[in-house]
Amino acid sequence: MAVCDKHSGIDERMSNVEAETEKQWKVLDQLRNRLPVWATIVISLLTFFLGASVTYAAFAVKIVQGAG
Repeated sequence: MAVCDKHSGIDERMSNVEAETEKQWKVLDQLRNRLPVWATIVISLLTFFLGASVTYAAFAVKIVQGAG
């Protein structure tokens, strides 16, 4: 069975397309499995307030030690 030049590499091209499609689905699954935006924002705010509280407490201790 003779195959013309335009269709000679169709099997290889189809396997490449299938591999690329599989990669795209893997990336989409990774995006679906991450935290929602609201949860990321809440965690960021809690971390900020914790850092601010520790900094404020450290300055308060230094002020009290300096005054005493």
